[in-house]
Amino acid sequence: MKTCLLGYYGFGNLGDELLLLACIKILNERGIENKNIIVLSNNPEETRKNFNVESVNRWKIFEVVKALRKSKNLILGGGGLFQDSTSIKSCVYYWGVVRLAKLFKLKIFALGQSIGPLNSKLAKFFTRNALRLCEKVQVRDENSFKIAKDFNCKNLELGQDLVLKLGEGSQGLEVRDEGLKPLILVNLRPYKNLEKFVEIIAPKVKNFNGKKIGAALSVEDEEILIENKEILGLDEIKLLKNFDDAQKLFSQASSAVGMRLHFGVLAKIFGLPVTLMPYDVKVSEFARQHKIPVIIKSN
Repeated sequence: MKTCLLGYYGFGNLGDELLLLACIKILNERGIENKNIIVLSNNPEETRKNFNVESVNRWKIFEVVKALRKSKNLILGGGGLFQDSTSIKSCVYYWGVVRLAKLFKLKIFALGQSIGPLNSKLAKFFTRNALRLCEKVQVRDENSFKIAKDFNCKNLELGQDLVLKLGEGSQGLEVRDEGLKPLILVNLRPYKNLEKFVEIIAPKVKNFNGKKIGAALSVEDEEILIENKEILGLDEIKLLKNFDDAQKLFSQASSAVGMRLHFGVLAKIFGLPVTLMPYDVKVSEFARQHKIPVIIKSN
């Protein structure tokens, strides 16, 4: 029997692709080989190529049903899947797949989850109903733990972001070379009040005495960094596509400032001093857990 992985995979966001890589590593350590893993992906061809696993189109119901019917487990593999900050569609989709999995008698596990924001009653209903069907619910921050506890989820556990798993067993990741030339990494992402953050960091980044590189974790990040390249005085912009890209760049840097959660997670893995700009509670929670300084935008 197979194990089915579900997350925000195949959308070209490095953070979510690293979550998938971490999930595969966790399953491998538990004796589940790649040939017995099926990933529901937005881009199954790329997922098959990059991760050497079976993958099906998450939007094609017959492919999803076929994958579930030959699986024993469904794993919600990390990230903020249940939230309605943009729309309720995310909650509805993941709830729907969980209900299907339950119909086919799969065991369902939620790992490394952030929950919320959940602004509507419907979003809360779909999230509560889905998570209460899970054999285990592991969340990555205390805010999510409180929400899941209110939902009466069984086998609730406070864990950490799954991507931190990728740093385990890698010697020297957190040892910085004191001879590194000054190099700052800057990350921006789409956000309604982005200009506030840019306004705050621009003077410090532009006056940084060293090389300044924009580190994009998605194409959207890359576009925003290009738009703000002159304001920040960036020398170049790099789109990171995998863990190796991140390791090469982060290991050369001397400091970092950014918005995305997994920009902060990568900095933590590679021992890079970082300041985060929380656009969402999951970022502020991660910063609090790991005593990472933050920039608070003015209203």
